[in-house]
Amino acid sequence: MVGCLVISHGTVAQAVVEASQRIAGVCEQVFTLSSDDVSPKQLHSNIIQLTESKSLHDGLIILVSLRGGSFWNAATRIAREYDNVKVISGLNLSMLLAFITKKDKLSFDELAKVMVADSIRGITSFRP
Repeated sequence: MVGCLVISHGTVAQAVVEASQRIAGVCEQVFTLSSDDVSPKQLHSNIIQLTESKSLHDGLIILVSLRGGSFWNAATRIAREYDNVKVISGLNLSMLLAFITKKDKLSFDELAKVMVADSIRGITSFRP
């Protein structure tokens, strides 16, 4: 199975997952990590532990809020070590909903591409 790890400051990751559950129902294989009371070393260790989980043999997609931030740095370091890890920045609800609704239909590589496309498509500006 493919898993998705949502990492953020405070309770943002948990809130995005809860919102997606209200829309799409149960979110299997979706995990969260927060920076609260976690050192960079512990964050790295937690991500490695999840990456090596036998239930995620098809891969792990890590969603972070900001490219270049501490979560991005930790996640991309791990992605360089593991072929079955991808990192996507710009965490938003459209991105996570794409994972939930398409993870069983697409390959690991295609899923990551579609998640990026869907997250961008969800960003727009409106002026009547």
